[in-house]
Amino acid sequence: MRRSSLFLLLSVFFWGLSYIAIKIVLRELEPVEMISARFLIATTVLYAIIKAKGLRLWPVEKHGKLIIAAFLVFLHFWVMATGMKEASASGSAWILTTAPIFIAVLSWLYLKEPFTGRQWLGLLIACLGVVVLTANGKPSNLAWINSRGEVIVFMSCITWALYTVATRDITARVNALVATFYMTAVAGLVFVPYTLLTSGPAIYFDMHWETAVALVFLGAFSLAIAFWLWAEGLARQKAAEVGMYLYIEPLFTTAGAWIILGEGITVWLIIGAALISAGVYFAQRTGRLTLREHDV
Repeated sequence: MRRSSLFLLLSVFFWGLSYIAIKIVLRELEPVEMISARFLIATTVLYAIIKAKGLRLWPVEKHGKLIIAAFLVFLHFWVMATGMKEASASGSAWILTTAPIFIAVLSWLYLKEPFTGRQWLGLLIACLGVVVLTANGKPSNLAWINSRGEVIVFMSCITWALYTVATRDITARVNALVATFYMTAVAGLVFVPYTLLTSGPAIYFDMHWETAVALVFLGAFSLAIAFWLWAEGLARQKAAEVGMYLYIEPLFTTAGAWIILGEGITVWLIIGAALISAGVYFAQRTGRLTLREHDV
């Protein structure tokens, strides 16, 4: 196996397991409490990686956009975690695979990039897959009271698209790892003190050991190390080839959620996942959906 393939495979493995870790942490912590600690851990690990690679942290360009990006990425994680309090880990992973299409839609609206009729068809197929997955064989599950978790997770695809499109020019001027460090650091500087003042530090000291392990995994491995490995793999392999690795991510989640969380694998999950994958794949093959470091 090529080194770049190993880097990319490890990245999607960590990302796939992150949904399971989120479900574990949310048993004890609220979304803001989880994300604050996750960003603090990620900032520390990213700082160590940046120093080891000999990258320069200061001066840095795009100060204003980095601050905006920090709050947009925090908003994305908060919306996703809020939805995952009710949505399953495996369902959330499949729903979030539609994010590249929404990035393309916003790029069409905001950056005037082309979005073809076939890509609209791909979006429709993917959305149908989300509906099938959410309904799980019972149309009554589509009522807000039953489906709000999945709906909120689906909205996080839009928040990720907003973040991606609004900040795409940052990595053209700032190293991707350095940019990610500043985004997690800025968000952490705001929300860590807020969490300590509102919830108190005791919430972290009283955590069960499984929650603590999952929280460290979320910050160190699924955010900092996974992004570093993804950036390294992306630098060594064509973007068109790299995109295929993202289809593996929810498979890791589904298998892990079945083993660790006891989530069932139903025929409706399989049909919904197949429709989502087909829609996203069709949109990517017929359009110009390209992957960059911050598109994942």
